[in-house]
Amino acid sequence: MPGDRSTLQRAGSARRLRPVRALALAALCALAACAQPQRCDMERAHDVAFTSEQARERVVARTLGARCDHAVGVLVLEAEDGAALWSWSAPLAQAFGEVFAADDREAMQEFLARWAAAELSRTEAAPEWSLLAPGQTTLDRLTYEDLRARNTPMLCHFSGSARQTCVFWESAAGFAGHFYDRDTPGPPE
Repeated sequence: MPGDRSTLQRAGSARRLRPVRALALAALCALAACAQPQRCDMERAHDVAFTSEQARERVVARTLGARCDHAVGVLVLEAEDGAALWSWSAPLAQAFGEVFAADDREAMQEFLARWAAAELSRTEAAPEWSLLAPGQTTLDRLTYEDLRARNTPMLCHFSGSARQTCVFWESAAGFAGHFYDRDTPGPPE
């Protein structure tokens, strides 16, 4: 019967339990979220003057991934207005080896800070054409030697555990391009 006292008592008890159930459900959801590893989406930046001595550009090193040991690394050289002048990306485990722990965000932040601190120099510091190994540059000999002789700005960043990729700045065209790759003593430390 609709007015039955036991039915009304059960309805009243159920209303009092709803906030408790909701709170318990929220607590379980919060615990489940804590148990989930944090994504490895991070970023560090380093200011540089690449295109000219007065330039205000940034090298930005980023990671993207559900876990740090599976993250993709992206390095971008950005102009003052945020436009990308150069970019490089790869799965970090393939480029640098399996050195990243799944949830070691602190080590990844330290790596990103070192990676973003790219080396600046001039193209005349690059080796002569005759000293390049096959595949070290994608440029033809005439272009390579011309860039080296013009002594344009050059930025070298790590692209592997013992490898750097060097890019040149072509002011007449307003772009950065791949100059050559070189072996180094080790990864960014």
